[in-house]
Amino acid sequence: MVTITKDGLLNAMGVICASILVSSFAMGSILGSSHPEFVIDDDSMLHDIENLTSFGPRVSGSEAEQRASEYISQRFEDVGLQNIEIREYQIMGAWFESPDTDEEPTHMHAQIEQGSPNIPGFPDGSAGTGRIQIESTGDLNHIESFSFLGYSGGYHKHDSQLLDLGFGSTSDFGSSGDLTDSAVVVHYDGSRALADIYKDAIDGNAAVLMIYQEGVEEPPFRTVTVEEDGINVPFPEAYGGQYSDLLIPFLHISESTAGIFIDYIDEAAGDSTKYAILDGNWEAVKTGTRTIYVVTGEIPGDDRNIMIGAHHDSTYLGPGAVDNAIGVSQMIEIASQLVERQMGPTFQFSSWGGEELGLLGSQAFIEENVEDMEDLDFYINLDSTNLNPSVGLGTLGIETTEQSLSQDLFKARDIVFGSDWDGYEAEIFTNEGGGGSDHKSFNSAGFSTVGFYGWKYPEYHLPSDQFSVINQDSVALVPDMVLQFISIESGYEGGPIIQIEGLEGKSESWVFPFTIALCAGLATGIGGIIVMFLREITSELMAFMLGMAGGVMLLISIVDLWFEQANEFGYLSISVSFAIGAFTVFLASYLLTKGDEEDMTDERKLYKSGILTAIALGVHNFPEGLAMGVAVLESAQYGFVLMIAIALHNIPEGIAVAAPIQAGNGGKMKATGIAMLTGLTEPLGALFALLVLGSFLTPLMVGISLAFVGGIMTVVSCRELIPQAIRQNRPKHMIVGILFGSSVMQMSLVLLG
Repeated sequence: MVTITKDGLLNAMGVICASILVSSFAMGSILGSSHPEFVIDDDSMLHDIENLTSFGPRVSGSEAEQRASEYISQRFEDVGLQNIEIREYQIMGAWFESPDTDEEPTHMHAQIEQGSPNIPGFPDGSAGTGRIQIESTGDLNHIESFSFLGYSGGYHKHDSQLLDLGFGSTSDFGSSGDLTDSAVVVHYDGSRALADIYKDAIDGNAAVLMIYQEGVEEPPFRTVTVEEDGINVPFPEAYGGQYSDLLIPFLHISESTAGIFIDYIDEAAGDSTKYAILDGNWEAVKTGTRTIYVVTGEIPGDDRNIMIGAHHDSTYLGPGAVDNAIGVSQMIEIASQLVERQMGPTFQFSSWGGEELGLLGSQAFIEENVEDMEDLDFYINLDSTNLNPSVGLGTLGIETTEQSLSQDLFKARDIVFGSDWDGYEAEIFTNEGGGGSDHKSFNSAGFSTVGFYGWKYPEYHLPSDQFSVINQDSVALVPDMVLQFISIESGYEGGPIIQIEGLEGKSESWVFPFTIALCAGLATGIGGIIVMFLREITSELMAFMLGMAGGVMLLISIVDLWFEQANEFGYLSISVSFAIGAFTVFLASYLLTKGDEEDMTDERKLYKSGILTAIALGVHNFPEGLAMGVAVLESAQYGFVLMIAIALHNIPEGIAVAAPIQAGNGGKMKATGIAMLTGLTEPLGALFALLVLGSFLTPLMVGISLAFVGGIMTVVSCRELIPQAIRQNRPKHMIVGILFGSSVMQMSLVLLG
């Protein structure tokens, strides 16, 4: 039979506590150096994409766009965003109205006519009465053969003479002479802005302007804007509005259609009796003032401010599953994750209308709110982020205006793409120009930006941009990338291991934070009650409890109140505050006990240690209450978890107060009462944060306050608690007490954050 002695139990307890302490430090180090894991809800995003595309083309200012904005607003509410608004802006719009069944459809046709020339000054069609048609394209259908560019003029026109103007250079237009009644064909290669070509055509009195591109058989949608003073201006409003009443049909035609037209032009050029002619009905295209929608919501947090956005409008040709229902769905999923995680910064979310017409929604929003956005750290944009390696589109494009942001983007890329995304990659580069989506509006206004996008895909701006194009296997990649990037920027490491369900969102009342701060503070009374019910405080027990209290306070002071605060807010300010706190209590202790130390009995010294500890902890609990008040303003769940962590370490703090006071002949009731009173500064700190400081209280202020208290607690531990434990002449009990207190405290910090 094995006999276990008290000394053996003490040794075993010391080994176990040391093992727990080392293990918890190792666990904390591993968790601190790792990255948070996000479980992205693919099904939710796919459901959002499908619902958004079900509205059909979400043209800016249309009923479909309004319905989409209402849907997004509801989804913002579902995931827990606050201050949700649907904002309306008046812009210059461009849209297409399908003709009624009894009206002439939108179409055009070209033909070669032979006979007499046009009669100058006569109405359209009259000149053709003297000619006969010898060759024709037949009706060329809208969408299949041609599409309208944004801000095209619309009318019904006969007898426009086809004219090939090459690449539409300035010299091409300059040498063409008068273009009256001409239907101009231009080979568009991107060397000139569409607005410049459009302007030259109107200045030359052209009747119709058509562009085509090499290899493009399905004419996509493009819009025509002019950059003036750093913002995009719709063509009818550019140049002082001088062209608003002079718009002509501006069409994107297929390469094969352009080939037929050019063949007709060449044939007519070789015979003075032949004419290449274009007729068409383009009345269904409209330009005018429209109401567009911007949906906004936020997650309130600290004074850091990050905005995330995506545009919800599409072109008139299709429902825009990739461009950009997927970006909106990913933004909503990111919002959902951030509501649950409560990373710290204030996050704003915006869904833009007017993007396809020239970034007009984001520009209008910035112009209206630019003064309120001065504290915006950076803006993140999601556009067409559908990746699919099987069709050669496995690369995510990421552009940023700041080198400092690109460094964290590279870190996030290594985290995300180093796991389960074989065949996918990301290109990250700095682009001071700000990109080609809504992040350009922010960059032009002087804000730092990050743009996430997919490379041009076959269905871009076409009717075929349907839900079936979405690669369902990869929808989670971009949200994970954005969340990892935000985590790095925010200093978020994953939150506590133990999560409390059912307390999502912030507290709207002071009652909840006051209650949990009171509960945490009263835990010091539990420590006092434990001491009160002890029959006798022996030297062994006193050495253990003083060592335990010293271990708790030193670990909290050095690890949590100095090191963690310094990592977050900088070593200089935190260390200075820590040193001031240490010097303050050292000086006070010296002045109050000068000349009395030698005359004190051991009991009196214990009593004094308890009182000094009580004062230090009372001061310490006040900024802890401040921290709790701030935490609950961010998240009720985080505040509750913080309350548990604080309550756990308040129990041994209560023991640290009550044990020396009771051993110093202070009496059980007095010792317990003083221990309990030290915790009452906790709810006072929470109330002060909520009712007095309010929005003026910043995380830095709380961090500096906690560091100041850390300095106080360090001196109290080193000058009072540990020396008193040593005087008990029970070094083994003291060391085990230190290990026990430190291990319990460190484990609670790791588990509860």
